[in-house]
Amino acid sequence: FAATLGVDSVNRYRGTGTDDVGPVLRASAMADSAPGAYGGVALLWRTRDARLASADAIVGWSGRLDALAGLGALAPGWGWDAALHRTHYGEGSRYDFSEAMAGLLAPGWALRTWFAPRYFGGPTHALYTELNASRALDERWRAFGHAGWLHYGPAPSYQARPPDRVDTLVGIGLTLSRWDFRLARDGIAGGSARADLDARRRRAAWILGASVAF
Repeated sequence: FAATLGVDSVNRYRGTGTDDVGPVLRASAMADSAPGAYGGVALLWRTRDARLASADAIVGWSGRLDALAGLGALAPGWGWDAALHRTHYGEGSRYDFSEAMAGLLAPGWALRTWFAPRYFGGPTHALYTELNASRALDERWRAFGHAGWLHYGPAPSYQARPPDRVDTLVGIGLTLSRWDFRLARDGIAGGSARADLDARRRRAAWILGASVAF
């Protein structure tokens, strides 16, 4: 079992800003079992009005690849991951959506693909593939990075298909006892954001965050 409580200077999602103005508070809890099953919840609050912005729940199963037939020669750091994820928005439940995930885990990095049949509650499905990596620089400092590709399915005849895009994030983290501090730069590296997003949400942004583990 693990739990964290933290704050971020700005809320970002897959390369773009959200409607949440100002810093946000995050709380999460995760539990797993020896056979590989796991589940968790995460909550996000806006600091400007203390209201719940979103809630996430995930259940899944992961395991080591060397436990599978014919793959016993692989290093124990390699694994697989599969899960179901649900996002609920506190004041806009029409945007709620679910995703299925499949992933490949390796020492220092993870590759995952998420499929949402009704992305943000709309009529279009979406596929999001992401690569996340982290490297320890010493006992306290680490560098981390992320690259993601968002691909939309066909749109209904009355609606334009949203453009595909690539988002990236790079940052550095510092761990002091149970505390974790992060500074990262996030933004769209290829393609474009949806036309209905305002200029502030389309721009790249710095993210300063801190969290404590329990």
